[in-house]
Amino acid sequence: MEKLCGFVAPSGEKAYFFTGDRYIRYDVEKDGIDDGYPLSIAAQWPGLFESDIDAAMPWSDGSVFFFKAGQCLSYDIENNAVLDGPRSIAERWPGLFESGIDAAVLWGSGNAYFFRGELYQRFDAETGAIDPEARSIAEDWPGAFTSGIETALWWPSGNPYFFSGDQYARHDPDSGAVVEGYPRSISDWKGLPIGPLAAPGPAGSSLSVREFFPRFSEPFEARLSFLYQDIKGLVTTGIGNLVDSPEEAAALPFVHKDTREPATREEIVAEWHLIKDTPGLAHAGAGAAKRIHTLELPESAIDELVHQRFDLNETRLAAFFPGWADWPADARLGAHSIAWAGAFFPTRWPDFTAAANSGDWLKAADQSHLSEDGNLGVAPRNKANRTLFQNAAAVAARGLDPALIYYPAVL
Repeated sequence: MEKLCGFVAPSGEKAYFFTGDRYIRYDVEKDGIDDGYPLSIAAQWPGLFESDIDAAMPWSDGSVFFFKAGQCLSYDIENNAVLDGPRSIAERWPGLFESGIDAAVLWGSGNAYFFRGELYQRFDAETGAIDPEARSIAEDWPGAFTSGIETALWWPSGNPYFFSGDQYARHDPDSGAVVEGYPRSISDWKGLPIGPLAAPGPAGSSLSVREFFPRFSEPFEARLSFLYQDIKGLVTTGIGNLVDSPEEAAALPFVHKDTREPATREEIVAEWHLIKDTPGLAHAGAGAAKRIHTLELPESAIDELVHQRFDLNETRLAAFFPGWADWPADARLGAHSIAWAGAFFPTRWPDFTAAANSGDWLKAADQSHLSEDGNLGVAPRNKANRTLFQNAAAVAARGLDPALIYYPAVL
């Protein structure tokens, strides 16, 4: 997963998260991503680093500092313009890690903290200077991601949050430790991990539904290389791929996470039972399994696993729906999304089937809802599915190219 960085705007109403060359705007009160995102950094933030931003931190004067490698700049988000820079970190923040930082946060006390690898430095608000000595994260921030913090936020509620990889943790500023029950999967934050750029206007992607599907699915399932329990207690890996038995697990090319050497069948079976039989994993989030796992799937194996299941679903859907090949690409993507989440689709979905077979995509949108009982994490997928079928209706009504994928744009 690409590096994440983010900050809360000085107003406290919005937060912004950046990954690669794109970003999302997050509504603090609604607790979710605003419509129409992700967008391009270069297109929306004139003068800002166009990609791979390392860290962002709001400052007491209402500006925001951005860091990339050994440079930084200050930005006026109210007027969407650079205030100062880019210039070297050594010039703007004498005494700070000169070659770059991983994360930064302005604490409620007015002090600022800068993280790099296993170390951090403090900006002392009283002296107006960086403490000369870098200190250990492990020693001073109990329970934080001691091997590296990717982004840190001071949330308007007064809760600091740390992010690393596909996990996040909430910090208690009073106790100085991470709150019990963390870390958790960043999929708790609607819109994270950040997906592909929203298509501008009616222009769509020429990728096939098969090629696009892993990118579509990651925000809803995350992309995890190890075995974990989903919310129902089922052993899962990859992008929401169920591994129902130790035999299924043994058929996958797991490797040891430390040596990258192939695991034996016996080791894989033992790992499956470790994850399946450890109590409490289903409700502790994937991070709990991450702390005890020893085996991982290579990235290429995750993609292959996703495409294998996609191909099985494609065969089944094409056989079930007579006009499947002529459906708009967004509608086929929506059907694959429902099939991926299970729910006996499409055989026990008569109302959806009737709507789809008649080309009534608006009615199909109304009938695309997966049950959220006991699994509120399905809600973002339901929202995406509804958009997909509504897009299909717009494609048919406006005569747009049905072979293109318009999602995540809303037509």
